[in-house]
Amino acid sequence: MKISYFSSAILPSRTANSIHVMKMCNALSKLSHDVTLYAPDVDCGIEANVENIFDFYGVGEAFKIIKTYYPNIKGRAYISSYLAVRKSLKNGIDLSFSRNLLAAYLCARNNIPTVFEIHQPVSSYGYTARILFNQLVRSKSFKKLVVITKSLESYFLKLYPQLSGKIIVAPDAADPSPENIKPLDLRTGQRLMVGYVGQLYSGKGMELISKLCRLMPSVDFHIVGGVDKDIAKWRKETEGADNIFYHGFLPHAQVSRFINEFDVVLLPNQRSVATHGGRHDIGEWTSPLKMFEYMAAGKAIVSSDLPVLQEVLKQDFNAKLCSPDDVNDWVIAINELGDEGARKRLADNAKLDFIQKYTWQTRAKTVLLSI
Repeated sequence: MKISYFSSAILPSRTANSIHVMKMCNALSKLSHDVTLYAPDVDCGIEANVENIFDFYGVGEAFKIIKTYYPNIKGRAYISSYLAVRKSLKNGIDLSFSRNLLAAYLCARNNIPTVFEIHQPVSSYGYTARILFNQLVRSKSFKKLVVITKSLESYFLKLYPQLSGKIIVAPDAADPSPENIKPLDLRTGQRLMVGYVGQLYSGKGMELISKLCRLMPSVDFHIVGGVDKDIAKWRKETEGADNIFYHGFLPHAQVSRFINEFDVVLLPNQRSVATHGGRHDIGEWTSPLKMFEYMAAGKAIVSSDLPVLQEVLKQDFNAKLCSPDDVNDWVIAINELGDEGARKRLADNAKLDFIQKYTWQTRAKTVLLSI
């Protein structure tokens, strides 16, 4: 099947959105489909010095990437989306799989079977987007809406009851942890190594980690990710603490080396979580990529006990769940995981859950089989 995947993500970049898009295209292509990814040809926000975009994301060159003109004028996103759809129609298309609302709408208008994926309420995108979404879900060519959490499914069903039976809840995912990972020299004696991977935006959890590192001076905390200004902010906030280490941004393909070294990994989401640019709050809807990467690596997870994360993580089965408002709760959980046996029990259950439910290929197959 010829699948056109439409995205608004900047490629290559550091955003979770771009990682998701590249991983899904790779997974769809591994299911023996002919996949072409269409994305805007932009300069702003592009990650510099990337020689091979596929290597940057740790995926094979099993699908094509076509970037479409993105003019520096008002309405450029719509122009670029229109050009992407027009090019796709000329190249041939059996299925439109889209995280670009206008592209999904245009494909459905052209009688192309269309799957649209969205990770937050459509109201976040403004008035025009709501109109397009209303038209899309009424189209005969609209097949399924893909969301990442049950909470988001409930939101859409409440506002759009006509979507009953047309929503797929497909949490985010990860690739299996690479075999024979080259070890890193991070360990300081026998000290427990606690790691966090991801962005350092407001609500991602550095608010809590900055307190933890002072309350637990005998534990080493390693922070992987973040943009320079956020790293500088948190370095200043944790100044004087000699047990917290900032490793900065790494290409996604290299992150697994760090996760593999940690004894315990943290998912300290707060109740409100900012997106890239701080424009939206996704705390109620998020399905963090890092959660599945932690599970894939077989690591003991300490996570916030938020309902959206409890859709995947279960207390004392595959994670320790703590109140995002009580730092002492986290101190207790991490101390309990100083015991290797306790860590192994959680880690083994998390990895088994991952293998059975949360690989990218399983996710892609689930979506396609439901159409």
